[in-house]
Amino acid sequence: MAAASSFQKMKARIELIHWVDVFHNMEPERAPSKIGCCLTMLMVPVILIYAVVWFAEHQRMPPTETLVIDWSVAYGPFPMKVQCIEASCWLWLSGCQSGSSGQCLALQSGEERELEMCFSHGAREGLHAWWSGGNSSGVKIWSQALSMQMNQMVEAGRSSMTYVKTQDLTQEEGSYKHLRHEWFVNFLSTEALEPQHSGCQAHRAGAQLAQIVMQPEFYDKKLEKMDFLVSLIGEVGGAYGIAFTAFFSLYVLVWNLENVYWKRAPEAQVAQVPTPVAPAGKVAEEDDVERAVL
Repeated sequence: MAAASSFQKMKARIELIHWVDVFHNMEPERAPSKIGCCLTMLMVPVILIYAVVWFAEHQRMPPTETLVIDWSVAYGPFPMKVQCIEASCWLWLSGCQSGSSGQCLALQSGEERELEMCFSHGAREGLHAWWSGGNSSGVKIWSQALSMQMNQMVEAGRSSMTYVKTQDLTQEEGSYKHLRHEWFVNFLSTEALEPQHSGCQAHRAGAQLAQIVMQPEFYDKKLEKMDFLVSLIGEVGGAYGIAFTAFFSLYVLVWNLENVYWKRAPEAQVAQVPTPVAPAGKVAEEDDVERAVL
């Protein structure tokens, strides 16, 4: 019974070695070998270690950032928060279609309003702002910077604005950092072009005027993490292919070295066998026989 049990265990070990050796084997007719088994068992932990290292690196990697520059006229309108910092302010948006265009928006001191800003083709169009008082700036444009709200004052004259939309998909939806709108004001001239429309006509006399136009391009920035499963399959699959090629090349090299060794071993054994030496008396008899024959 003990012998039968030992035989069954040995058979099971041989079958396990055979299965490991022919794992992902492209040559089913090839006989299993210990070299192939050892290399396969070595390749599996190498791939697992690589997967663990890659996972740790993936967790520390910063989000992937993509930046797209597009035409403002093809998109929009874009949200923009303005604030009146003088006693009274009046705003009129023209040259484009949005929920804020074509109407005189009156703001009191400190009052904020979110406009639907859009791109205007005409040189005398865009957002015109009037405010009472002698200060050269009467309106603030607010932006959602990364860590806090930022603002820029609009000076009397002509200015342009660049819009940047930032969407961080790694942040919770609805949070401050998930979606941010930023406006960057660039002062162009102290002279604003008078609008051709008659909007806010009753408030123009004696008021300061600023014309704000939107740049023809805007920037759409997106931050996101690469999909974990897709990245894992791609990375580990690629590593497996490289490791399989490397270990297969190593197997072929070792197999050829082993084959050459076993072919040369019998020749070396034959060369090392000593030639038998005949006894001295027998050699003398053979010499006498040769002389008699001659």
